[in-house]
Amino acid sequence: MTEQLPVRHRLRLIFAKKQAVKYIGHLDLMLAWERALRRARIPLAYSQGFNPRPKMQVASSLPLGTTGTAERLDIIVTEALNLDEIKIRIQQALPVGLGLVSITEVPLKSPALQQLLRQADYTINLETALSTADISRQIEHVMAQDELLQTRRRRKREEQVNIRPWLYQLNVVNAQDGEATITMRVANGQHGNLRPKEVMTTLGFAENWFTVERNELIFEP
Repeated sequence: MTEQLPVRHRLRLIFAKKQAVKYIGHLDLMLAWERALRRARIPLAYSQGFNPRPKMQVASSLPLGTTGTAERLDIIVTEALNLDEIKIRIQQALPVGLGLVSITEVPLKSPALQQLLRQADYTINLETALSTADISRQIEHVMAQDELLQTRRRRKREEQVNIRPWLYQLNVVNAQDGEATITMRVANGQHGNLRPKEVMTTLGFAENWFTVERNELIFEP
């Protein structure tokens, strides 16, 4: 008799990575999630082989030092679950610095988040003596260019990359009392990835102190 495999379900979690854990790397973040889900008694599905791992996948890993308010994590579970109930259990099991926003069930065979990811929105809080008008002029200059070259290191060698096609929106919200807020929409995912730090370097703020928060991930419809 053929062994019957357990019915599996894919759950999509939207979560926040806050200031308290912004310097935790991707692998440690995934380990924190694994431990929290175990404490919450979530029946995770595991991979096969000598080192089984829980079937979990984020849409995009956050750069070290970056916070996020709408990160996506897909998990595979082996039972149908009451989403309201497990949301409470997970919230109670999460460590300080991680927050669960929502849980939804998505089709098990739907494309992986990483395949659908296209863009991301960021907010930058920057220390600068420049005015809103000064920063706006710098942004206008950058956005008017056809080519913005940045040096990237790949396979132990440096190469020049044109980042302009990956920069979609760039705005200054306000600048006063030595601080400014800048928002941007950039490419993110397998088809192009632009780091906010590269945009800030292009604007001339490489040496300024600034914080980065990812506000939203944008997927192919």
